[in-house]
Amino acid sequence: MLRCLAPLYLLSTAAEAYSLDAPRHFVAAVSARHARGTVASAAPAAAPPELASFRAWLSESGIASEAVEPAKLPGWGVCLVAGPDGVAQGDTLLSIPTALHLTPSSVAAGPVGAAVARVVPSDDHSALLALGLLEQLSRGEANCSSWPYIELLPSGDEMVGMPLLWADEERAQLLSGSHLEGCVAQARQQLLEQWAAVEAVLPAHAEVFPRSVFNAAGYLWAHAVVLSRALPFGEELHLIPLLDLANHAAGSPHACSIGVSGEGGAVSEAWQVEGKEAAAVLTAGGAAGPG
Repeated sequence: MLRCLAPLYLLSTAAEAYSLDAPRHFVAAVSARHARGTVASAAPAAAPPELASFRAWLSESGIASEAVEPAKLPGWGVCLVAGPDGVAQGDTLLSIPTALHLTPSSVAAGPVGAAVARVVPSDDHSALLALGLLEQLSRGEANCSSWPYIELLPSGDEMVGMPLLWADEERAQLLSGSHLEGCVAQARQQLLEQWAAVEAVLPAHAEVFPRSVFNAAGYLWAHAVVLSRALPFGEELHLIPLLDLANHAAGSPHACSIGVSGEGGAVSEAWQVEGKEAAAVLTAGGAAGPG
């Protein structure tokens, strides 16, 4: 478990979107690295082809929503925005069936989990999710049912707000004098040591671990995705398509809550979603205008 990375968990890609508890030194460092600026409200930028494919996949999966939609905004990248009519307090914004979640338990139960069972603890949810993400990526468009989601994930170059992916020289320059410099360096080293243990089992499972995807750089990238997008859901961390596009902004007057609805789950708010399958449900805690 990489507890040292906990302070980085809620970071988004715009400097002023960080938690109010984030150290000023760190926010200044990311501001220096991040030249895009912060956009509180902006018209959507031209949608990339991957976004159109993702929207079509959402619709085909039965999780299209009129209340919220994915959009690309200047300074924010692809994120979740209110639909054309805005949202009101108490609105159900979206519901994502658990069948579409990427979970540690599903990875552990598959061939990747079986191959690394001796070197990756079953309670290391971040590592299992990272490996599961690489497995999905390795399948390619033809064999991955969630490919539009995988394809939409940011590249390492796009995750400028993730110190885990910074070069040693850049990290030393931007975080010098802060305890975060040592914290990030330690977390990165722990991940690379864990990768070395995983790498040792790869030759015996070459068909499961194509080296074009399963490598040290890919492992760090996958962890960066998990750290910035995975959400606690039940007893595990989950990667939840569409829901993980919601950004966090310090001082925002808007709020949302997530709960579980359906068979096998408890409803955490005074609303109910039809259907028997358990799902991640997001509701509006405050009103928001369109966009």
